[in-house]
Amino acid sequence: MPSADRSRPDRLTTSRSHGDPAVVSLAGELDSGTVLIMARAVSQCLAQDPAPEVLVLDLGGVTVLAASGIRVLLHAHDHAARCRTTLRITAPRRPGPRHALRISGAHAIIDVYADRRAALAAGDRSSFLELAHRLWTTGK
Repeated sequence: MPSADRSRPDRLTTSRSHGDPAVVSLAGELDSGTVLIMARAVSQCLAQDPAPEVLVLDLGGVTVLAASGIRVLLHAHDHAARCRTTLRITAPRRPGPRHALRISGAHAIIDVYADRRAALAAGDRSSFLELAHRLWTTGK
């Protein structure tokens, strides 16, 4: 069931889905004035018991991605790793935020996908292990 945080609808909105994979969708400006909204949504997803195997941060609606936004994405990546959760992000549609991901080097640390569908279709640990087992035992 999605939930929404509309405390600053003019700056950044989030919606969350529970379950596995979990999705946090962001729209608006991700900057020093709004990073706590995103951090709270990520923390709430990772606090589920058990934590999701995959957490997708859908940045498709992000219009501004400031340095503080990049930092909180990297912290979210570290937090997810401590929870044994794979963090994936979708590339923002606007060129400015996409450029910020690229020049900051964050795109080399966090798995970035073209859209939500691609991020969700990438599978989870169990699908990777099944593929590895199949390749190891059959060579196909």
